[in-house]
Amino acid sequence: MANYTSFRLRLLLLVLLFSCHEVQKGCARGSQTVNHEEPDNYVVEMRSLTPASTCKDQAKGRGLTLAHRQGPCSPLAANRRSRDSKITFLRDQVRVCSMNNLGESRPLTAGIYGENAWLPIHGGSPGAGEFVVTIGLGTPKVDLTLIFDTGSDITWTQCQPCPRCYPQQDPLFEPLKSTTSSNPPCSASKCNYSIDYADGSHSDGYYVRDLLTLTPDCKFPDFIFGCGENNSPNFSTTAGVLGLGQGDNTLISQIPSELSQIFCYCIPGSESSNGYLLFGLEALRYCQTDSYTPIISDKKNTSFYFVNLVGIAFGNQKFSLSSESPRPRTIIDSGTTITRLPPRIYSAIRAEFVKYMSKYPVARPLPELLNTCYDLHGQKNVTMPKVVLQFQNTNVSLDPSAVVWRESDAQVCLAFAPNRKGPDLVIIGSVQQQNLNILYNVKENKVEFGKGSCGN
Repeated sequence: MANYTSFRLRLLLLVLLFSCHEVQKGCARGSQTVNHEEPDNYVVEMRSLTPASTCKDQAKGRGLTLAHRQGPCSPLAANRRSRDSKITFLRDQVRVCSMNNLGESRPLTAGIYGENAWLPIHGGSPGAGEFVVTIGLGTPKVDLTLIFDTGSDITWTQCQPCPRCYPQQDPLFEPLKSTTSSNPPCSASKCNYSIDYADGSHSDGYYVRDLLTLTPDCKFPDFIFGCGENNSPNFSTTAGVLGLGQGDNTLISQIPSELSQIFCYCIPGSESSNGYLLFGLEALRYCQTDSYTPIISDKKNTSFYFVNLVGIAFGNQKFSLSSESPRPRTIIDSGTTITRLPPRIYSAIRAEFVKYMSKYPVARPLPELLNTCYDLHGQKNVTMPKVVLQFQNTNVSLDPSAVVWRESDAQVCLAFAPNRKGPDLVIIGSVQQQNLNILYNVKENKVEFGKGSCGN
């Protein structure tokens, strides 16, 4: 009996010692720690960050293929070359500058559609965006490669005859050669439009109504889009823009019954991989999601998708946005590449990243945008902090590829930047959206998130 009692006492002492040790570990990390039952870092293989020189297999699923316009998967032959970060970041900065002035932008009105209804076109968002899709217009179908943009509320392409068009790879669309083309019901013979983007680019022309082909089984007659006759050359060799914003003229707004005002996309983690863009029931069927956050209404800027980001968990630290004054608004935007944060939040995240990367040699910055870079040449595996975006109603864990921007193995940089000219605006860019299913249910005013299937 004495031996049994002695054994129980020793066992109880061991349990108490172990519990005390675990409590001390938790206390040592401070009151802002993330639950340490979940890992606060990733072990990332360097080869997973290195894009291939050729395009990998198509992403699983149906719908439209989403490709990086400068990568080997791009349908634009002229752009089948390595990514040019300098050009990407310059486009990015211009777009962000325009978005910082959202409160000052005002809609531009176009011609009359029907008897007394206006067709508003919103300026202020440049034709940036690094990802493209290919759609078909007219009969016979003309395939056109357009910039995929959740911040634009109109789809437009260059049309023949074109007094002032920039060179594009695809043939110019000719409404007169399409047997299904017609003019929208306007008060004039042509319903004109004019878009002025904040980067100085523009597209002027008229509206056309014609057959839209998304896939062989997904065709929509009487789709209204812009036919550009006077266009600036800021759109590379793309044929125009696919507008998926919230305006009255966006694709999902024009076809509400068939598409249910729902679309979903997955942005690949590398320019050598493809993503996908799905609509309606197909998006619900193939885009697995497990959480959502409400879309926040913004009467001044109806094109963009505003959400409520309340905080960011970076490694084992949490950073609240509610303490910022004024409290930042947040946009999820496919056309911005690098996520912009309030300067104070960015500085805190940068300091944590420096701690994680302290054992690696510092590399020269990318002066156009990214200033915290490391030389990881020769490394097989690298420990990266886990990043969680804490939205109203849900937390979204970012893919490991979304933490850094790899310029080369010798120059791997933190893929966040401060929004110094717009500290009250957070913009979640395409790098941080990589390998996620992001489903927009506009009718129910929510954005849903899940693990995507377009990874490396």
